[in-house]
Amino acid sequence: MAISKRTRYEVLRRDEFTCRYCGGKSPEVELHVDHVNPVALGGTDSPDNLVAACRDCNLGKASTSPSEGTVSAVAKDAERWARAIEEASQVVFGTDDATAVALELFTDEWSQATAWHGGLHSLPDNWAAIIVGYVRRGLPDDQIANAARIAINARGVNSSARFPYFCGVCRNRLERVEEAARAIINGGE
Repeated sequence: MAISKRTRYEVLRRDEFTCRYCGGKSPEVELHVDHVNPVALGGTDSPDNLVAACRDCNLGKASTSPSEGTVSAVAKDAERWARAIEEASQVVFGTDDATAVALELFTDEWSQATAWHGGLHSLPDNWAAIIVGYVRRGLPDDQIANAARIAINARGVNSSARFPYFCGVCRNRLERVEEAARAIINGGE
């Protein structure tokens, strides 16, 4: 499965547009998104298995095992980032997140609004996958429900733009989580 452009951008932004192997920065080097644990060796496309890598490092690494020196250090960094996102989510929003609960809360909010407004708030076919992505990136279920309420009640937003508006609210909240995660990482474990 190909990595989406949005995921690529978020990984590059998370890694501050810097190669995690050699430290080269954009625009001096061409950056790619690399699988820490290669797909050929069972790796996934989840953000905690992806890092920014310059063209030379990415092509030179090939399907190298995560247990090898530099790759192992980057894998540990990716794990550290995932833990920091989880901890930052707790700090920023003060609650645990669970995918099933997030989907249920979102569905409840959206259904009530749809019933109230006569079925005007449609959802794209991939709405559940989008919400699961927000949860995996560290957005707690109560914040997803709150973002749905904000989008539903936003004045001047037409019906077809409500879900994209909801996504924008979620992305803004995730930026807060990521800022807190950077502070946690920079402050030590």
